[in-house]
Amino acid sequence: MLISAASCLSNRSNNTKTPVIELTLPLIEAVPPVPVTMVYFDGPLLNIFFHQVIAWPEIAFASSYRADFLEWYVTADEYRRVLYELYSQGYVLVDIGEFFEVVYKNGIRTMTTNRLLVPEGKKPMVISFDDINFYEHTRLNGFVHKLVIDEYGEIAAWTDNGNGGELSYDKDVVTILENFIRQHPGFSIRGARGIIALTGYEGVLGHHTHRRFEGIMGNPTQRINDPEYQKKVENAKAVANRLKEMGWRFASHSWGHPNLPRICMAWFINDANRWDREVRPIIGDTNLFIYPFGAGVENDEERHRMLRDRGFNVFFGVGPGRHQRIGNGYLFLDRRNIDGFYFREFRNRPDRLFDIERVIDKEARGIKK
Repeated sequence: MLISAASCLSNRSNNTKTPVIELTLPLIEAVPPVPVTMVYFDGPLLNIFFHQVIAWPEIAFASSYRADFLEWYVTADEYRRVLYELYSQGYVLVDIGEFFEVVYKNGIRTMTTNRLLVPEGKKPMVISFDDINFYEHTRLNGFVHKLVIDEYGEIAAWTDNGNGGELSYDKDVVTILENFIRQHPGFSIRGARGIIALTGYEGVLGHHTHRRFEGIMGNPTQRINDPEYQKKVENAKAVANRLKEMGWRFASHSWGHPNLPRICMAWFINDANRWDREVRPIIGDTNLFIYPFGAGVENDEERHRMLRDRGFNVFFGVGPGRHQRIGNGYLFLDRRNIDGFYFREFRNRPDRLFDIERVIDKEARGIKK
């Protein structure tokens, strides 16, 4: 049996091409897999989310954004530990698309929820990631800079190190989850991955696809017909398409991340139009909408109808992570934030999702033991 080292993604070097080494191994009699009993789960679906993860906490926690990073983010190591803790407790990833169905009766759209089929003893979970745009304030303070496709056709994170840039596979939410599933295949049911929620005001997935404006009248400095602009769009689209092939889903997180119930209608419409113009062509259509700040507009029928008319019918807020309700042709789910705030507030609570003492990096956060 021949094994090519180039196929072992976890052994790739950051900057050099992995040499091809062929090893001849003795044949081992195949062991039949242990049969798995699939059952319908009757409990609530767990729904959690993260922001980008901090790649270099020694930089992030020493920056002027220290307070925000401590409160709303986790480090790459903490994220990896959280995944393991949830996996150890029997949680498995399922695709959000399996959880609901859209039904049309007499021309009226309604939503229904489904019981999820999971291995016996396991509990279904949906995971999402907000603001995977790689904003400037994160790029300058200890985070990777963008997602790219490496020479093997796989997703990698790229960071400008002042010397042509470097690739990594263990410092962002996507590659860490991919590596975790590679090590623990049972964590993903039927190829499920996560939901990536994108704004557009600083580009998409780290690629500067936004149309910059200057001056009082807002003249664009990046024009749609500019070859350089189109190159950025095509690069971002290639990454998005590869992610979708791998099972990842995308959601709108608005264009400019405003508090949607509080802005005027003109701003609301402009924000939706800009997302349709600058983000939708890159990631494709999506029916998922993740509210900025968790601030929903279900109580404002006009605004909510405008979002539904743009194809959105699954909306996400912030809350315990197990609540759901069906509205007028739409589904609403809340999500539990996993971040420094959660670590602090749930550290000693019996209803915490996992043992926070086992995941928190006290040294990086400056917490006295």
